[in-house]
Amino acid sequence: MRMNIFLENIYNLSFFFNTGIGIFSFVCIYILVVIFLLPASWLSLLSGFLYGSYLGSTIVFISACIGASAAFFVSKSVFAKKLKTLFSRYPKLSVMEKVVEKGGLKLIFLARLSPLFPFSILNYFYGLNNVKFRDFAIGLLGIIPGTFLYCSIGSLAKSLQELKNVQSPNNLYMTIVGVVSTFLVVYFSAKYSREYFENS
Repeated sequence: MRMNIFLENIYNLSFFFNTGIGIFSFVCIYILVVIFLLPASWLSLLSGFLYGSYLGSTIVFISACIGASAAFFVSKSVFAKKLKTLFSRYPKLSVMEKVVEKGGLKLIFLARLSPLFPFSILNYFYGLNNVKFRDFAIGLLGIIPGTFLYCSIGSLAKSLQELKNVQSPNNLYMTIVGVVSTFLVVYFSAKYSREYFENS
């Protein structure tokens, strides 16, 4: 019910969202959704509906990057110290931090490609670990295929009612990428974990 009301409001404001300030407002909404750990896939579909595949993907990517960066720095500045205290009490928990640190950009990028790992949660997770912002930012390139797919699906909808009934995209290419990237994340995580315990 609430979603129907929201979509009706969007329809009434569709002209507004196609103005400069409307696009800026959409970006701000997307950033807040990412920061507050809310599902953003429907906004990606909506962006495709409002702006088309290419402009919609660009808007979503920029918004997601800004929101992800904000979440990363909030996590690193507010929560990281508390996690360090927890690690000092339970040394075995530090294996997670060591795995992410050793995997670096490779592990970050693969996790972004995989649909198994929630985008918003990863932003805070990386902030809790010794991840360089440079690697974090480059790793965000991994969301481009999924972003373009969602926006492309959204651009095919002829009405907001049709958009509401759109199911999660099921694309063979994305499925293959997701399966392979998930496998590699698990493989490298296990490999680095084993190396950590062997050397400790």
